[in-house]
Amino acid sequence: MNERMRNGQTLKVLICNFESLQTPSGVASYAIKLLRHLPCMEALTTRNAFHMPLEAREVNLEARTRYNEIFWITPAKLILMYRKIREPDLIHLNPFNFTELILLFLTRIYGKKCIAVMHSNINSHCLTPVIALEMARLIIVYNITLMMADGMVFLSHAHYENYRKYSLLKNRFKARAAIIPNAIDAERILTERKPVAESLLTCIFVGRFEKRKGIYDLMALAERLQGEEIRFLIVGCGSLKLQKPLTNVTIVGKVNNEDLFDYYDKSHVFFIPSYSEASPITLLEAMARGLVVLASDIPGMREKIEPERNGYLFKPGDIEKMRERLLYIKDHPQEMRRIGRNNLEDVKRFTVENQANQYLEVYRQILYHDKSPY
Repeated sequence: MNERMRNGQTLKVLICNFESLQTPSGVASYAIKLLRHLPCMEALTTRNAFHMPLEAREVNLEARTRYNEIFWITPAKLILMYRKIREPDLIHLNPFNFTELILLFLTRIYGKKCIAVMHSNINSHCLTPVIALEMARLIIVYNITLMMADGMVFLSHAHYENYRKYSLLKNRFKARAAIIPNAIDAERILTERKPVAESLLTCIFVGRFEKRKGIYDLMALAERLQGEEIRFLIVGCGSLKLQKPLTNVTIVGKVNNEDLFDYYDKSHVFFIPSYSEASPITLLEAMARGLVVLASDIPGMREKIEPERNGYLFKPGDIEKMRERLLYIKDHPQEMRRIGRNNLEDVKRFTVENQANQYLEVYRQILYHDKSPY
């Protein structure tokens, strides 16, 4: 579908993101893919805490704080924000914090159409007071967005159902909701996986160092496997508190988006031991490099992982089953190669080109009030 409006003018879309686009986060990775693939799109980002170089069509507002960005933008940047929101035909929001609601209100004030893409799950697992407050905030932000946005996008059927349960306006949700999975750049998909130089079976985890991401279950697994020829690469950010050093674990820490694939290519197995996921881009990245996936048996994973074809599933927190699956892979290298080839083929369904066309279709439906359902 071309990117022109029905009167012949070029379609203009502004994607608004919490952090600058080259930061190591899933939402930024998703936004930068769309920006690079859709000439009709520009980006307005709030802050750049990591001091990353900006994309050619990205404007950053240089907010100074993490949780109340809009209120700490200089007057000149506020004027720029107002001007940028008035220019496009449609606003593409990725709401998470209360501050993004200000952008939503501005789109209404200026009479702009907008869609909102929800990335996080409303997650009650590993509940703490902080997580409870985060849940409450996300539910409030989501329902206000649902009332005001012209369209809502979710990343999987499980993700859709997760939000449907918390929707105050069920009919509005049904009328406005679309499902578009995350995407991977086609050039990131290997035609054939190269042999890994490392002789040890290497497992990689990529994500935030949080209990609900299953990182401490993975560390417990690593502790049990210290006598085996298996090592673990831990990539991500956060505070990881280990009771004792583990000789088979390497804490890599935060890695730039462009460098992450070097670590995938050093690995054989990708672990997602999370208690809840929507549709992680890291899963597609690992599949694109031909890794075997070992993932928690949760709704978001079941839609992409067919056991024994793409990898293996285990009950969240079941360390013994994780150990059993991993040792099986270690002892059956032919299975590792077979599953890797399957993943290189199956991930082709989730290319950016395919998903970008789906977003263009949603933009068209919203702008022209088409009666056809998503």
